[in-house]
Amino acid sequence: MLWFAANHSIGMAFGIIHGFERVDAFWEAPDMDGVPIIGTYIIFVTRTIAAASLVGVIIYIVPRYHKQVAIIAASLVSATAVGFLGFILIQAANADPTIGPDVWYRHILDMLSIILGAILGAWTASGNQKRRAHAS
Repeated sequence: MLWFAANHSIGMAFGIIHGFERVDAFWEAPDMDGVPIIGTYIIFVTRTIAAASLVGVIIYIVPRYHKQVAIIAASLVSATAVGFLGFILIQAANADPTIGPDVWYRHILDMLSIILGAILGAWTASGNQKRRAHAS
């Protein structure tokens, strides 16, 4: 739910800035829909913040062993992103081998943004929990 809420709220902000029709058309298109610069930062920001939020909440929920939980949570989220890209690669190879570079760029950007977000979320939340534990 956190992942969906973060993506939705950030998507709404981009809709206000760039226009809801243009952003909706971008999300529905399998490629970058003719807006590679706007699309790149929309994907990067939404995926990074959503992954960081997900990992941060997981670390916050666990009462102890924050460093270990941070490593495990970031690893699981990153592995899921890589696995999803692999699944898309297999599905695309079976369905349509003539998929263009815009589609691959979008999926690879998704994966890298999620991995970066997971790492940033783990680093930030682990540091916050460490300071919080020392203050108590």
